[in-house]
Amino acid sequence: MRSSPPGSPPADPRRGSATITSHLLRYLSVVAAERGHDLGPALRRAGLSEAALSAVGLRISYRQSSQVIREAMSELGDPALGLAVGRRQRVTAWGLVGLGLQASPTLFDAVVLGVRYHGLTGSMLDYRLESVPGGAAILPTARYADYELQPFLIEEAFSSTVALIRCALHDDFAPHAVVVRHPCPAYGDEYERYFRCSVSFEAPDDRLVLGTDWLERPLPGADAYTVAQVVGLLESARTLGRERQDLVEGLEVSVARSLPHVPPLTHQAQARAMSERTLRRRLAECGTTYEALVDSVRLVRAEELLTTGDMPLGRVAELLGFSDARTLRRAVTRWFGVSPSEVRRRGTAPARPETAVCARRTVS
Repeated sequence: MRSSPPGSPPADPRRGSATITSHLLRYLSVVAAERGHDLGPALRRAGLSEAALSAVGLRISYRQSSQVIREAMSELGDPALGLAVGRRQRVTAWGLVGLGLQASPTLFDAVVLGVRYHGLTGSMLDYRLESVPGGAAILPTARYADYELQPFLIEEAFSSTVALIRCALHDDFAPHAVVVRHPCPAYGDEYERYFRCSVSFEAPDDRLVLGTDWLERPLPGADAYTVAQVVGLLESARTLGRERQDLVEGLEVSVARSLPHVPPLTHQAQARAMSERTLRRRLAECGTTYEALVDSVRLVRAEELLTTGDMPLGRVAELLGFSDARTLRRAVTRWFGVSPSEVRRRGTAPARPETAVCARRTVS
């Protein structure tokens, strides 16, 4: 848990929404196990388990996933963990999306499909595809303001994309260029060794540039029938997922804006032109309850208040809608496994990753 940079926006309550698949954490667990480390305790502290990560249809929140990643980076002592997790993945890591990539006619078609359905692959970033001279660029953008974790997410995204393309097309594949906004880390040379292309740090944006020579290549597993079948399933999953996500996120935003008062479920149902019973059923289909949703919103707000200032606990409790500081202490211990003072201490004394100067690969 880290403090936000000065001037950063308030914590987004949607960070607590269970809308992310577990693909990334599954491979993080694999990498940790291969290094002799048990990620089980970190998963349990985030309210997850190793068995749950393999459950079909499981959705986790950004907060849960980011908490596990931070603990893994700290416990494994590897600042380049994002690259390692990405390199470890194969086409099957992305489930139906991976099958669609493999069956696409060309690499360009595969990239278009991957960008369109990235939300079903456990991605913690959002993506768009942009035409550039001599090819196309995949541009990831942060879903939430999470400056500390951004390098890990970018590295995992770019290295996993390259790993999947090498698996589906040819091991000689190399992107035209890798461009990132963060400074060159101490392990910066690993970028060029793995990506086998030009790498630029401290750039205006993050982008993985693919050349036309590779994009136009046909994929050996191309199958029009399989692609059509996969796209049909992905569209259904995306539509259902979007409806559920809109419902959960809409309720979370409503609760966050109303704190310290929590709107009764009856009012929430009326605002959505449905009965209270129907709203409870729809939330159950999303794998949650209104009470759990309110708890999640309070958790995100509590983390923000405790890690970005020294507000008295009584006042924090009041802003969250708790009766007193004692009730807040119990909730914080349940959420984070530590006391409010420990949450505050961790948030005001963040450890900064070591970086190295790589001027020759820096974009002005």
